[in-house]
Amino acid sequence: MDEVVTDRRKWHQILDGARRVFLEQGFDGASVGDIVRAAGISKGTLYAYFPSKEKLFETLIFEDRRRQAEQLFKLDMENDDVRSELRALGLRFLELVSTPLALSHLRTVIAVAARFPEIGRAYYEAGPQYGMQQVAAYLVRHSGKSLVDIADPETAASRFIDLCKSGLHMKLLMGLDVSFSKDDLKRNVEEAVEIFMSRYGAPS
Repeated sequence: MDEVVTDRRKWHQILDGARRVFLEQGFDGASVGDIVRAAGISKGTLYAYFPSKEKLFETLIFEDRRRQAEQLFKLDMENDDVRSELRALGLRFLELVSTPLALSHLRTVIAVAARFPEIGRAYYEAGPQYGMQQVAAYLVRHSGKSLVDIADPETAASRFIDLCKSGLHMKLLMGLDVSFSKDDLKRNVEEAVEIFMSRYGAPS
């Protein structure tokens, strides 16, 4: 972070208020006045921590996505059963990104990223990139035991994550009138694991 934060409680108070306003009104609809009222602070206090609404939103996106990603991409590095580890991760991931809240966050970021690329970068680095790096680290650890031929672990990790979303996530993101059961999600993840392992799995 660029800001010099002197009071972490006040910093979190501002983020909590901003989170409520951005969720209710979106980025463009949210005003600084709305945010300071929701946070119970003055404009002067807000600007002492964040120089602009854009920087506040960027920080909020990074903090929320990173905290979420740290929980989501917890992999058991000692688990040699790569299929089961990827299957469990894939289902957690797909359940999360399919929620209305996660879809709303992503739509908001996409809507503003062309004007404020630093916001898009914060979302990507805190969430998708972090997750890809964790999966890649797991694959590297087990490449000599359960997986082979992973010359580029981060690309392999990215492909697995994309396979999990394939056929489902875009429909939900576009707001199509579709719904998916947990069994649908499980089938999608199972197919993703099978395709991934057919490419990277060690020969039996």
